[in-house]
Order: sequence, then structure tokens, then C-alpha cells
Amino acid sequence: KEVPAPRPNPELQRSLIDEQIRNETERLAQARAADEAAHQAKAVRERQADSARESARARAAAEYIDRVRAKIRGNIVLPADVRGNPEAVFEVSQLPNGEVLPPLRLKRSSGHAGLDLAIERAILKSSPLPRPPSPELFSRVLELRFRPLEDGEGR
Repeated sequence: KEVPAPRPNPELQRSLIDEQIRNETERLAQARAADEAAHQAKAVRERQADSARESARARAAAEYIDRVRAKIRGNIVLPADVRGNPEAVFEVSQLPNGEVLPPLRLKRSSGHAGLDLAIERAILKSSPLPRPPSPELFSRVLELRFRPLEDGEGR
């Protein structure tokens, strides 16, 4: 006599299918979470790299301005009657080769006309200005600040 084929148990089949769906859903959720974590980690690394590049660029720009100011400072002949530590701010236009383009713009006077003129003469005498270490640091217009005591010129 033939043994009848076992009858499928609909409850068991439904339970197995539900378990497969749960397992697949969990696997997909884990994969999505891993992808999101990898994406966030990559974004953090990119932000850190951008920050490091910007920091290096800012340091290089500051060093370049310091070199420009040092060259000019070497040409300043301070008036004997300068008192305190007044600050003068000049806007200087330059060509890519460092040649200073007159007229200079005195953005903020030191309050001592003789000091302002001495700094202006020193800027013009310092042409051409040092070139930046890399072309992307070149700026056609520089804002330069001078204080006799900070610049080592004080008496």
C-alpha cells in the first residue's frame, strides 16, 4: 500500500516564511546601517582632511604675510617722536611678480602722520614684495598692519 504524501501544514509554512522575511529584513537593516556608518565615517574623514588643508593654507598665508611685513619693516625709518604703539593699516595692491602698485591706501591712520608716511615709503621701497610659496596664496590686494613695538621697531 502506498504511503500518502504528507500534507503540507499551512501554519508551519506560514511560520517558516515569516521567519525568512524577518531574517531578510534584519539582514537588510544591518546592511543599511553598515552603509550609513561607512558613509558617515567617510564624511568625517573628508571634513577632517578639509580642515587640515585649510589650516595648512591659513598657516602658509600667515607666514607669507609675515615675510612681506618683515621686508617692509626693514625699510621703515621711524620718526623719533613716535610714542606708544600706534597701529597703521594699509591696503597694498600688487602684481603677481610682487611689484607694488601705487597709490597705497591708508585704511587706518596710526594717528601720527610721520609714522604713516614712513610706513608708506617703506612699502614702496620694498617693491617687489616677496612672492607667496604657492600661486594659490597670491592676493592682488593685501591688508598690512604695522605697530612699531610689535614689529620690533620700538624704542
